[in-house]
Amino acid sequence: MKQIIRFFIIICIGIFSVNYSQNTSAYESPLTQTANEYCVKGDKILDYYERLEDKSNGDKYLNAAKYFYYQATRVDLSNANALVGRARIALYQNKIRDAKNELMIALNFNEVNPKVSYYLGETFFQEGDYTEAIDYYTWAYSHGYRYDYKTNLKLGICYEKLNDVKKARKHYTNAINIMPASVEAKARIQGLDIINTDYSKVK
Repeated sequence: MKQIIRFFIIICIGIFSVNYSQNTSAYESPLTQTANEYCVKGDKILDYYERLEDKSNGDKYLNAAKYFYYQATRVDLSNANALVGRARIALYQNKIRDAKNELMIALNFNEVNPKVSYYLGETFFQEGDYTEAIDYYTWAYSHGYRYDYKTNLKLGICYEKLNDVKKARKHYTNAINIMPASVEAKARIQGLDIINTDYSKVK
């Protein structure tokens, strides 16, 4: 009888532990919530900046976004969104080392965050290190970014640069399926077709 009671207690403790961990992982502290609110504002500004055709006066947008990410990190030093936002600004300014530093800090706090991995891929892509970029893009792809247009496009470009036509085509096709209106992905897959067509039989 004692063994049955002990067994029952162990099961109850196990169920409580699982439920507690699920509830606490879903819980967002007020500080984290405040930091993320700052990040949303910063992200909106950066997204707007990214769409600008004329970026000659873009510093005011970058500085405004930087202010919100700074406020976010003051509230929550480990906030991945703030660190990624600061890395994005550094990438726009071609400060790749600064971007990597921000992202490595984010990676230490958030080892399984696909957004951090994607932007680490961006740093290596910007340096022309396509093999390293593929590693980070692929990790992001496998952990939630499978249906992300930009991730597939960048993987396609990386594989094309490394002359892996089959994988490049796969990711360009994925990108087109995700965003059928994509001009760049369609142009790149057409470029693959032109390069890899056998013209020896053309008269």
